[in-house]
Amino acid sequence: MILRKSQIFSILFFFMTALLLSCNSDNKTKQAVPIAKQTDLPLYDSVYHNILDNEKIRIITHNNSTGYFVYRGSPMGFHYDLIKLFAKKHNLSVEIIVEDNLNKAVEMLNNKEVDLCAFDITETRERAKSVLYTYPIGYNRQVLVQRKKYGKRKNDDSEFVSSFLDIDSKDVYVAKGTIFKQQIEHLEDISNTNINVIEDSVYTMEELIQLVADGKIDYTACDERIAKANSTYVSNIDYSLHLSIDQKLGWVGALGSDSLIKMINDWLIPFSKTTRFAIIRNKYFRTQKQSFYTKTEFAPLRGGSLSPYDKIIKKYAKEIGWDWRLLTAVVYQESRFNPNAGSWIGAQGLMQLMPATATKFGVTDATDPEQSIRAGAKYLKLLQKRFQSDSTISEIDQIKFSLAAYNVGYGHVIDARKLAKKHEGHNNVWTQNVDTFILLKMKPKYYNDPVVKYGYCRGSEPYKYVERIMNLYNDYRNVTSE
Repeated sequence: MILRKSQIFSILFFFMTALLLSCNSDNKTKQAVPIAKQTDLPLYDSVYHNILDNEKIRIITHNNSTGYFVYRGSPMGFHYDLIKLFAKKHNLSVEIIVEDNLNKAVEMLNNKEVDLCAFDITETRERAKSVLYTYPIGYNRQVLVQRKKYGKRKNDDSEFVSSFLDIDSKDVYVAKGTIFKQQIEHLEDISNTNINVIEDSVYTMEELIQLVADGKIDYTACDERIAKANSTYVSNIDYSLHLSIDQKLGWVGALGSDSLIKMINDWLIPFSKTTRFAIIRNKYFRTQKQSFYTKTEFAPLRGGSLSPYDKIIKKYAKEIGWDWRLLTAVVYQESRFNPNAGSWIGAQGLMQLMPATATKFGVTDATDPEQSIRAGAKYLKLLQKRFQSDSTISEIDQIKFSLAAYNVGYGHVIDARKLAKKHEGHNNVWTQNVDTFILLKMKPKYYNDPVVKYGYCRGSEPYKYVERIMNLYNDYRNVTSE
C-alpha cells in the first residue's frame, strides 16, 4: 500500500505527540516525589555549618545564680552545666558571652554574633515569630515572694498572704523593666483590687528577694525559678502564691538555624528524662547551699576546748602565724566540725576544699581531718601572701581579704578592690569599703564595669562569711585563752 504525503504527516504527528506526552508524564512523576517529601529533607544552615567547621559553639547566657557564675574559682550554673554536657557530646568547645538584657541578646543572635541564647527564655507566640525555641528546658510562672508564715522574728508584723485578694492595698516591689507590674495590674483588673506596685530601679530580682528575707520589705514578685534558686541560699522565704499560669522555658536560636535546634533537641529530649538531668536541676534549684547554722544549739560549747580537732588546728595555725581560734572559726564555718561534710559544688571535708585545691596541696583523702586542715591553712596563707605584697593593707585586713577569697575566689576580691579604688573608696580596707563593693557586684552596673574581670558575684555570701567568722572568732576569744 502506498501512503500519501498527508497520511505520512498525520502518522508522524500522532507519534510525536504521544512521545511528548509520555515525556511530560515522566517529568511530572519525577517532580512529585521530592515536593511531597520536602519537609523530611535534612535542613542545613550556616549557623550549624559554622559550629561544625569551627568545632565551637558560641553561647550567650545570663550572669546570675541560674545561668552562669563563678564560685570559689569554678564556673557553674544550671544552663552552663547543660551546655558543657551538650558540647562534650558533640566534641565542641564552648565560648561564653554574658549579656543580661534579653532584647540585646536576641539582637546579637539574629546578627549571628552568637549561635544560641542559653538561659530561661519564656516561650510566647509573639517571641516565636523572631526566634526558634528548643524543647522546653523547664517551666516557670510568676510568684509572690514573702517571708514564711512560721518562724518569723518577734518584731515582724507582716501579714502572710495565701490569696491574691489578700495583697489588696499592700506594697509589692518589682524590678524595673520586668513584666511583673503588668501581670499584677492585669490581676487587679479582673479581681477589683488595688495593689501598690513599686518598680525598683536599684535592685535586681535576686536582691529584692534578699531584702524580703532580711525583713527590709515584705513582698516582691519574680520568676518562680529565681525564687526557687534563691530559696536554697535563704531558708525563710515562701513563694507558694502563683501570679500566672505555667509557661514553657527554652533556649533559642535564630530563624533559619533549624539544624542546630534539631541537634540540640536530639540530645536534650532524652537527656531531660535522665537521673543526671534531675541531679543538675536539684543542685541549683533544690539543694540547700547555706554553709552555716545560726541557731545557738549548734554553736561550740563554752570551755577550754573548742572542737575535737584543737590539737591539729593549733599545729597548723602556728605554722601560718594565725591565732588558732581564728582558724577554728573557719573550720566551724566551713563544716561545723564534720569531717565528712560535702557541699552542693563538690567541696569536701573540714575545710570544704574544692577538688583542684585539695590536689594542689597534696590531699589524698579530703575527709581526713589533718590533711584537710593542713591544706586549708596553707591555702589561706597563700592567699594572705598575695595581699601582703601591698604594704598599705593592715594584717587584719589581709586576713579579711583572704577569708573572702577563700569563700568566693581571689578574682572577685580583686574586682571589688578595683571598684573601691575607682569610686574613691579605700581599696586596702575591707569593712565599709571593699566589702561594700563585693556586695555591689550583684548589680549589673557594677559587675559589667570595665574594671571588673570576673563578672557577677553573689556578694552577700563572702560578705556574711567574713562577718560571721570574725564574730565567731571574737566569741572564741571570750571563752578560751591563747
